[in-house]
Amino acid sequence: LLVLGGLSFVLNQLIKRSLSAAGGKGDPADYLLLVALVALVLLGIIFSILFCFMDSSTWTSSLFFYMMTAVLSLGIFMPWMQLLIRRHPVFWLLDFLLQSRTRLYLVAFWTVLASIACAVVLHQNFQRSPQSKKLQVSTATRKYFHFLVVATYIPGLIYDRQLLFVAAVICLAVFILLEYVRYFRIKPLGQTLRNLLTLFLDERDSGPLILTHIYLLLGMSLPVWLFPRLCSSSLTGSSTFLPYSGVL
Repeated sequence: LLVLGGLSFVLNQLIKRSLSAAGGKGDPADYLLLVALVALVLLGIIFSILFCFMDSSTWTSSLFFYMMTAVLSLGIFMPWMQLLIRRHPVFWLLDFLLQSRTRLYLVAFWTVLASIACAVVLHQNFQRSPQSKKLQVSTATRKYFHFLVVATYIPGLIYDRQLLFVAAVICLAVFILLEYVRYFRIKPLGQTLRNLLTLFLDERDSGPLILTHIYLLLGMSLPVWLFPRLCSSSLTGSSTFLPYSGVL
């Protein structure tokens, strides 16, 4: 109910802003969040319906998945974003990242942390032999990812919260698209992702979807997304910890 209520609110805001004559006057990062969420939901609905009638694990279906994602992204969602911000989204993103050296350093630091997370996943899987009865990693091992995500967010909150806002949106989009690839067994990565992530599942991921990492990202990002103006200014009093509430 919380997720559906949030998506309903996002869709409502995007429609209102798209129909408003004030397009281009808001913060492009706000529009990026709205367009990305609506695009990801629409992609999920479209592929869920289509793959009811097709075998999603074939190469033909996989090519169709990539083509449809590219066509919808380049033909609908990016023009929609361009209409709202009155600039091409790619050029805006490049200018946004190149505004300061701090942003480049943060992006490089986050890239290193993401590489460490991938290395942890690969290392744990390589340690598991075919004869091993170890079906799950320990809780302590899973806490590595909590440490990495805290190490990701705290520098962003301290040095550049606007960059953290945009990076969290992009990361959410990547997570959800990868979950689509894993769930639908899209070649060539779908089955590989299933095999790699099985080791990290517990009783909270007993269904067909793996959502704990997505919810972790949402929990860390919602304070920054919901109150971007407050998070961008200097705060005093009890509101000082508002941007850090997700981390805390």
